[in-house]
Amino acid sequence: MIRAFSILWFAVFVPIILLILPTGINPIQLLNEWFSADFHKQTYRVKFELVTNQLLELPQDQWQNKINSYAPHFGYPIELQKLDDYQYDPELHQALNNGDIEFLFGDPMALVQRVGNSNQVLYFALNESSELAVLNQAKGSLFLAIEDLHRFPQEEWQQRLETQVTHVPFRVKLKSYQALSSEAQAAIGDKSNEMVAFFGTSGLIELLAPVSEDIWLHVEDNLSSTTQMKHISAIIVAFFLIVSFALFMWVYPLWRDLKRLVATSNEFGNGVLSKRASTSKLSVISQLSESFNHMADNIEKLIAGQKDLTNSIAHDLRTPLYRLRFALEMMEDEETPDAQKQKYRNTAYSSIEDLDHLINQTLLLSRYNRVADINHFSHSCFAQELLTEVDYFKLEHTDLDTHFYCSPDLKDQQLFLDNKGLMRAVKNLLANASRFAETTITISFLIEDEHYKIWVEDDGKGIPSKHAEKIFEPFQQLDNDERNSDKGHGLGLAIVKQIMVLHKGQVSVRESDSNGALFELSWPVHALSPSNHEEM
Repeated sequence: MIRAFSILWFAVFVPIILLILPTGINPIQLLNEWFSADFHKQTYRVKFELVTNQLLELPQDQWQNKINSYAPHFGYPIELQKLDDYQYDPELHQALNNGDIEFLFGDPMALVQRVGNSNQVLYFALNESSELAVLNQAKGSLFLAIEDLHRFPQEEWQQRLETQVTHVPFRVKLKSYQALSSEAQAAIGDKSNEMVAFFGTSGLIELLAPVSEDIWLHVEDNLSSTTQMKHISAIIVAFFLIVSFALFMWVYPLWRDLKRLVATSNEFGNGVLSKRASTSKLSVISQLSESFNHMADNIEKLIAGQKDLTNSIAHDLRTPLYRLRFALEMMEDEETPDAQKQKYRNTAYSSIEDLDHLINQTLLLSRYNRVADINHFSHSCFAQELLTEVDYFKLEHTDLDTHFYCSPDLKDQQLFLDNKGLMRAVKNLLANASRFAETTITISFLIEDEHYKIWVEDDGKGIPSKHAEKIFEPFQQLDNDERNSDKGHGLGLAIVKQIMVLHKGQVSVRESDSNGALFELSWPVHALSPSNHEEM
């Protein structure tokens, strides 16, 4: 279970991590970067050309003034930067040397291009940086706070400021320029009269606003980066634990049911044929358990049937063997008259024929119990062959009035079937009917409800409905409880049943119009084709 859970865990969380974290292999970020680069390059290409042409018309020492004059007309920063500043990325540096417009996917996103053959790079920001966004949001509040301080004497500023920011989640202090960090002083630069934003040593954005000539209002997040990281880490860990618990609650029942199924299958394989899988219908493997139980039922029935078949064969073999042994002993006895010896010879020959017939019938049943062989199936006009067989039957049973009806649609139709097997089924039914018919036997071949059907009916005493299923089992005979081989061995109808199973059909029996028995062979019209049987 640990292996299955680990595989599922990695399969779920690795894609989530790749999609959430802003890494270089994040597919969403890569797609966003590619589409953004393509769109902005096409959009700003003309602007780059216009600005570049304006710059190239002036001496290089005037370029910065020109850019400064353009800056108020752009919503985001436009700057001149040094080409050497991009040497950290050799591929980007080479592209700039070639005069290409390059897209920078960062904070902020920007476009850059070398100005002519100079060492200057024109930088266009496409959105606000994080520092600029925070500064724009806080400008109004900082202005009001400074204005409020100017209403009081300078020595009261600190006390007033502490009163104002009591419930604000920021640390706000008044600092002299010398007390500021090096990062703060670098951010101020020559902007001594402007509000500025910069990333402090904690990795968070800090704000500076001039209150007087040497005093600055310093604003930073009241929560340290460590505390924030702890909160973020706690949220991430909680998310992972919740999802992991959900995965475990899904995997564990699956693993438990599979272990039960494995244990059940092992016991079944060791001979406990009554063992069955037990799983909830809500289980993921409920269908697998049902399939296993269905297979186990079939195997148990098959083994039970084979045992019954073996016992029945042994019983039917014993009688002719006993008669054969007795006949041979009597023929070897010198005191047995010659006339009696001839009778015993006839008994021996009869017993041998019974054994041969039983063996042949058993082999036939074994053959039709196997999976259908495509080599036994072919296209043939079965109606014509059925008519020929009925004619032979009439010649052999002249004492019976035999009728044959064939649907006009089937007289010349080619059917794909096991011709020899299906004809054997018909012969067995005719032989069975000839034993019980009083005067009349009727054979019909027709198509009905998208099924081919062959009816064999007689006017005998019929078969009780309670025995309608039993007679198709091997060695089951209604009128031969003493297992008299003169009346057969009870394999004929079992062979018929198996032949119909191979044709994806069935055999059934019911009462005929003349109160006798009507046997029906039925198989679907569209179920049999060469392609279907190749899959069997």
